[in-house]
This record gives sequence, structure tokens and C-alpha cells, in this order.
Amino acid sequence: MIHIAGVLVQTRPSSIPEVEARLGGVAGLEVHTVSPDGRMVVTIEGEGRKAVADALFAVHAVDGVLSAALVYEESETES
Repeated sequence: MIHIAGVLVQTRPSSIPEVEARLGGVAGLEVHTVSPDGRMVVTIEGEGRKAVADALFAVHAVDGVLSAALVYEESETES
């Protein structure tokens, strides 16, 4: 089963490049949109809820991330 989560990440505008680069190291994470005020829309995809939860905890631990809010979650069965 594949789990997908939509997350809103907030950082300082001056930290955008560094945080975006660090987020690239989180397994299953893709940055979709970055606003000039430091908001980032990302998705996390993983096999099972634990994988997505672990990735979300990793996002919170990224230096420069002020907040990360789960705004969407979906489970899909692979076909």
C-alpha cells in the first residue's frame, strides 16, 4: 500500500535555498512549490504510514524548518 502526504513547510525567506536542498535528502519527499515568503508545498510518498511518519519527523528535524504541517494524507493500493 502506498501512502501519500501533503505537507506545508515553513522556513525563513533567507533560508529557502538551504532548506530546499536539505529536504531533498528526505526519502520519498518532493518539493512542488516554494513561495518567496518561505512556504513550501511538498509531498511525501512511502510504503506504509510508518515510512511517511518517519519522513515527516525527518522534515521537522531539518535545520531551518520552522514548522511542517500535514494537510493531506491518502492511502492507495498498488495495482
